[in-house]
Amino acid sequence: GLVTTQERPMRRASRALALRLLRPSSAARRRWESSSAASQEAMVEAMRQMSLVEDLSPAALGPIAWSPSAAELRAEIAMRPTGFLLGEAALTDPFEVVRPELSKMSSRMAELVKIEHPLLSAAASHFFASEGSGGKRFRATMVLLMAKACGPEVTPAQVRLAEIVELIHTASLFHDDVIDRASSRRGVASVNAKFGDKVAILAGDFLLARACLALARLRHLDVVELLSTVIEHLVRGEIVQMRPELQEGDLLELYLSKNFYKTGSLMANGCRAVAMLEHAPRPACDAAFTYGRHLGLAFQLIDDVLDFVGTDRSLGKPALNDLRQGVATAPALLAAKTEPALLPLIKRKFALPGDVDHALALVHRTDAIQRATDLALVQAELAVNALRDNLPPSPARDALQALATKVVTRQH
Repeated sequence: GLVTTQERPMRRASRALALRLLRPSSAARRRWESSSAASQEAMVEAMRQMSLVEDLSPAALGPIAWSPSAAELRAEIAMRPTGFLLGEAALTDPFEVVRPELSKMSSRMAELVKIEHPLLSAAASHFFASEGSGGKRFRATMVLLMAKACGPEVTPAQVRLAEIVELIHTASLFHDDVIDRASSRRGVASVNAKFGDKVAILAGDFLLARACLALARLRHLDVVELLSTVIEHLVRGEIVQMRPELQEGDLLELYLSKNFYKTGSLMANGCRAVAMLEHAPRPACDAAFTYGRHLGLAFQLIDDVLDFVGTDRSLGKPALNDLRQGVATAPALLAAKTEPALLPLIKRKFALPGDVDHALALVHRTDAIQRATDLALVQAELAVNALRDNLPPSPARDALQALATKVVTRQH
């Protein structure tokens, strides 16, 4: 095809880089230099593809289930909760167990997002400015509790990892709010509403850059690979949400798979990474991943339910926001199995006047909200069972179970 003037130097640079990386013998170098540009570009592309595969499957960890399979999701959808999480009183406040570590982390987070430029600094620190708007740092709490469950004490590297997880999560919120045109988040103005879309995007990029820098300073290649994959998963999940029609398969299974990429991957790989920093045995690392994976899905499913039954005030953001953004979540997808009139509304992303109200009425004619809640309970129970089977009893393990209970019983 046609190659622009700007592309030619880039392609020559790529071929030169490939030559340096391959370090061929003199004879091989002559063959390379005498080969056509098309042949060289084909070799560069092959190398790129191999590097992508390696990035997605870190060799040091062996074969890892990066995302749940369709068969796994299908089996989980068919399960029914036993109710043991609701039947056992949560005597432990999980946030109190790691309060000292969270307090230290809060002051460090402010330092991590400092930058000389006042506008970027204000935007980047928007959700870190106060505990009120910053929430209880759910993901950091989970990672710190997992650190305590896997070892005798939380190390500085594990605290740093919790900070990195929070940075990545907050960056994703900045970008999500731009895509969704959200005006509020956590009961305060969203970054894009306060500073504009361009600044919000750049502030999110800045937080990701700071997270990557902090990640590199851990000097743990396997952990770097895990958290780098999380960032790729966030992008993949958002693309799948934007263009679901490009995917094939059951809509609910595809939705849960997308939720893993957007929500579960950060929790799952954050938990695995903090266990790896403790040099925990492989079964414990796998259990940490499984806990985070299932708790992430439970968290998102309850978010889906609250979007239907909550209010703007209780949620800290507009209710029915997903439907208004054209996103069919678990209650709508479950309801569509018995109310097929929902399918054309889902296909056109609730774009016509009256579609959102019609969809809401159809959902409430079914038991879809209860079924979505039950599916969240199943995910939370699977999370807790993974810990019970692979980690020794401890106050931290009890706190992780209490955290799972809080996820599925919260009202906002």
